[in-house]
Amino acid sequence: MEQFKGLLNRAKELAVQTAQEIGRSGTPDRESPSTGLSPAASLSSVQSIEARVGRFKTELRGSHINLHNLKRLAFHGIPDCGNLRAIVWKLLLGYLPLTPDDWATELAKKRTTYHVFCQELIVDPKRQEQDGEGLAGGGAPGNGAERRAVESEPVEDHPLCLSQTSKWNTYFKDSEIMVQVERDVLRTHPDMHFFTGDTTEAEAHREDMKRALFMYAKLNPGLRYIQGMNELIAPLYYLFKTDAQDPHAAQYAEADAFWCFMELISDFRDHFCQQLDNAQTGIRATIRRLMHVLQYHDRELWHHMEVVHKVDPQFYAFRWLTLLLSQEFAFPDTLRIWDTILSDPHGRMDCLLRICVAMILNVGPILRQGDFTVILKTLQRYPPVDVNVLLQRAAEMPPCSVVLGARV
Repeated sequence: MEQFKGLLNRAKELAVQTAQEIGRSGTPDRESPSTGLSPAASLSSVQSIEARVGRFKTELRGSHINLHNLKRLAFHGIPDCGNLRAIVWKLLLGYLPLTPDDWATELAKKRTTYHVFCQELIVDPKRQEQDGEGLAGGGAPGNGAERRAVESEPVEDHPLCLSQTSKWNTYFKDSEIMVQVERDVLRTHPDMHFFTGDTTEAEAHREDMKRALFMYAKLNPGLRYIQGMNELIAPLYYLFKTDAQDPHAAQYAEADAFWCFMELISDFRDHFCQQLDNAQTGIRATIRRLMHVLQYHDRELWHHMEVVHKVDPQFYAFRWLTLLLSQEFAFPDTLRIWDTILSDPHGRMDCLLRICVAMILNVGPILRQGDFTVILKTLQRYPPVDVNVLLQRAAEMPPCSVVLGARV
């Protein structure tokens, strides 16, 4: 705890300087996002989108943002105009305060804190040894933290040292985590050049995501990094990195994505903890709740799938629930689905369960006619669909909390 208090104190000092930089550049442009519409769009469609953009701008323009009204708008989808979705997601995830005048200060504080975490928690004994040699040889003295690190490093600390306080021991343990993170990040959305390929930009994007996920693992030693987390941070990082209207967005996309990821996963983190698989908040209990809700809406279909053909819902629902449907649909559709999940008045988990039930009901005719193989193939490789149809169907369902409460 003392270490983290020291990091936060240092972050506060640096945040003031960063806030001044952001303040000089201005807060993200909330006044004139570009429409990005296709020239072939109909006049009515253009007018409809412009009207929705106007309503969002009105909500974001005041001195204090009404979160309830913003959620009500975002629930039906955020237009792909300028940096509108990036700003709204940051508000929905609690990263930005509801008072726009405080955005610059709060962003500076969070971004600087993340920078300090990276500096202090990423251990590299080789670099520290080189710094120590430079000091001994009369080189540049470096900052006070570096001098203290070199002076306090025990003489017996070496690559074979097994002590818990050994920097080398920490470095090797961290390397194991980084290998796992890197393996997953390399597989993130292989169909998108933004994440995949040998270009300098794609490599830089992967490095940012790797570092953010590694920092999450370091700051959450009880959970650490679990396979699949890369799929949850990817939409956040992409959205912030491609925000062309905020002059600091690209530079700080890694930090912004890190903090938003921390908030997003807080509702679902128990799904990633194997020790909680059988607990009331674990993934198996959530899958059971999903099946209870399906029974409520279509008992006959549930019976055909789970009783007659004995299809274990974990074979398809595990991925749906842990990755928030990010692997089931095209990337733009995932962004649209997350608009609704992040803004649902009944909570993110409740919304996710209703969408999953809507997905099953939507392909009900195929499932009813199918056997074990057909059912599993259909749900593991979900057929193309207009996600707005699924979201509308899910919105018309009663909250899962009401459905599950009625069963007690």
